Amino acid sequence: MTNSKLKLQQAIVAAMIACGAGPAVAADDVAALQARLAQMEQQMAALKAELSKMSAAEPVREQKVQEIETRVAKVETAAPTASKHAGHRLFFRGGYAGMVDNRANGAFTDMNDLSGAVGTATGLLPSVKNRSDDGWYFGAGFNFLLSRDTLGLLPGTWALAELGLEFRNLGSEETHLVGPVAECLLLNQVTTGGLNGAVNCTGIRGEQNLMMLTVSASPKLKFNEGGKLRPWIIPAGLDLNVISPPSDSTNYLDIGVQFAGGLDYEFMPGITVGADIRYHLSADLTDPEYNAAAAQAARNAGLSVNTDPNLDTWTAGVSLGIGF
Repeated sequence: MTNSKLKLQQAIVAAMIACGAGPAVAADDVAALQARLAQMEQQMAALKAELSKMSAAEPVREQKVQEIETRVAKVETAAPTASKHAGHRLFFRGGYAGMVDNRANGAFTDMNDLSGAVGTATGLLPSVKNRSDDGWYFGAGFNFLLSRDTLGLLPGTWALAELGLEFRNLGSEETHLVGPVAECLLLNQVTTGGLNGAVNCTGIRGEQNLMMLTVSASPKLKFNEGGKLRPWIIPAGLDLNVISPPSDSTNYLDIGVQFAGGLDYEFMPGITVGADIRYHLSADLTDPEYNAAAAQAARNAGLSVNTDPNLDTWTAGVSLGIGF
């Protein structure tokens, strides 16, 4: 028992004696006080132990609170805002389309310009060559957001996948068409020796449109996250091309690669207008690849043939995008 407690007990005993209490009563009261003090000491010890536990747990709680605050901040940072919520986008685009080389002198485009021996024998007028190499295009597709930081490599640069469908009209001419002319020649029983028959094939002509359909899948990088004006590029994308009419080898499917770049401006939340330019490099799998004998035979018949057709095209136009 400490000195302070002993002095307290002695003072209580003295007070009780002074008030006329007997020694026995004083002794009982002292015992009761001692028991009460012991109980208070136990309660104080328990409180100190609880405080020690709370003090020891405080750093852990503080760390947990900091971790939660950090996670909330990350979620808020990554959360879509009015200017960048439209990671996925439906787009429509259109504009000018041009070919690097025209498709004139094809069997299906203009009957190889029938101005030679066969044309003279049948009375056919020389065909107007379908030599147009420019026109227009219209397309649509989707942009799908893959990563907001290009898989951690380029912060602020989105990585997207673009799936597109594009139709191009590359001009048309009123010229001789393969079907009707072939039927006329068969009706006249054209042989090597000339024409046997009385049907005049002069003027059998029709409108022949040069068209192309491209389905594409491309990776796309979009810069300046959070800005209203955002440039983008397609480093290289896959093209699947369908040409109409078919080539001289009657093939109409081709593959290729597209390269593109452009700008998008978000004038309303989730809605953009833009401009882009694209180059479609074709593998030219529809090329008939005439050998020397075939090319010479065509020349001997007074026909012109395109011995090295090139299906490369390029487009320049505007677009409208709608985020979702």
